[in-house]
Formats: sequence, C-alpha cells, structure tokens
Amino acid sequence: MSCCKECGHTLENVEVEAYEKRQVFDIPPVNLIVTEHKSQIKTCPHCGRINKAVFPESVKYPVQYGPNILASAIYCKNHHFIPYERISEFFEDIMGIKICPATIIRAEKECFQNLECFENIIREKLMTSYVVHFDETGMKIEGKRHWLHVASNDKYTCYLPHSKRGAEAIDAMGILPEFKGVAVHDGWKPYNVYDCDHALCNAHLQR
Repeated sequence: MSCCKECGHTLENVEVEAYEKRQVFDIPPVNLIVTEHKSQIKTCPHCGRINKAVFPESVKYPVQYGPNILASAIYCKNHHFIPYERISEFFEDIMGIKICPATIIRAEKECFQNLECFENIIREKLMTSYVVHFDETGMKIEGKRHWLHVASNDKYTCYLPHSKRGAEAIDAMGILPEFKGVAVHDGWKPYNVYDCDHALCNAHLQR
C-alpha cells in the first residue's frame, strides 16, 4: 500500500500498524508419483544358478497402482456407492489416471481378504459387549433377494449379507449364538430363541 485512499498522501515510510487476514484453503494439483523397484539378478560363479532378489510383498506385478489410489477407489465404491464406471471417469478426469473397473473389483476382493482378521476382532468385541443391537433388512445381490444382517453397539458394527433372514443367517454371523449380554431387536421370533437377555428396540416400537 503506497498512498492514502482518502487524500493520496504517500504511505511509503509509514509503519504497518496491524494486518487483516484472509485465508484460502485449497488442495494442490494432483500429480501421479511412480516408484520403481529394482530386484537384483546375480549368477552364482560356483554353480551357475541365476538368483533374483525378492520384491516387497505388496509389489506383485510389473506395473500396478499403489495403496492410496486403490484405497480411494474402494472408499468411493463402498462408502459413497459410486458405480465402477463413474469412479473410473473421476480418476481419469481429475487425476489423469486410467483405472478400469476390473482393477477396482480386484482391489475390493483383496481388501476383503485382508480384513478377515479385523472382522474377527469386531465379532469378538461384540460378543463380549454388554448391549448389542441386532437387525436385518432386505437387499438385492445380483438381482436376487438377500438380507443384510447387522450387529452393532456404540463402537463396533458387523454386517453379513445372506440369502436367508432367520436362524441360519444369524448363526452364520456367529455373534448372537455366543452372546450373553442384552440383545436389542424388534422382537422378531428367531431372535427370541437365543440364550441371552432381550430388550425391544424403541425405534421399532415408535413406528
């Protein structure tokens, strides 16, 4: 600021008294980072065997996407329910990355397998909880009628899609058969046969 906006007097040698601040939050341009891994290859001078060093366990293919890209794609699909094709379009339009739906599906399957241990921990936490809510709702998988079963408390939630609604699916989830706390549910008969304390869900009673 070089001069007064009122009278035009110079302000070149006037000390700054204070600052008025305004902030702009933004994200930087997205640039793809390529990390190249090289595995040493050596021939044994004694026996002639060709030896190759081992790549990191997560590096399985000559060219692949990293965990941040795949995790973002899985998040878009499973949390926001965005179709595979639209996720592919988003990555290409915003990041210049051509990721096909098949790659996202493969990443989902790998993520599912890697979460098996975590899922078992969730089940164990729920089985030893004092109060757990149980419910089920209809859904379609590949056009066929299924049921999404849920067991949850204020910290943990376990889902199980199953073709059955009753005891077969409840047993397959593996929580209520071993549960000894208070099971909160809508009073549907299959829940009542399990050996624990039962409480009716207030949300269902108010309907």
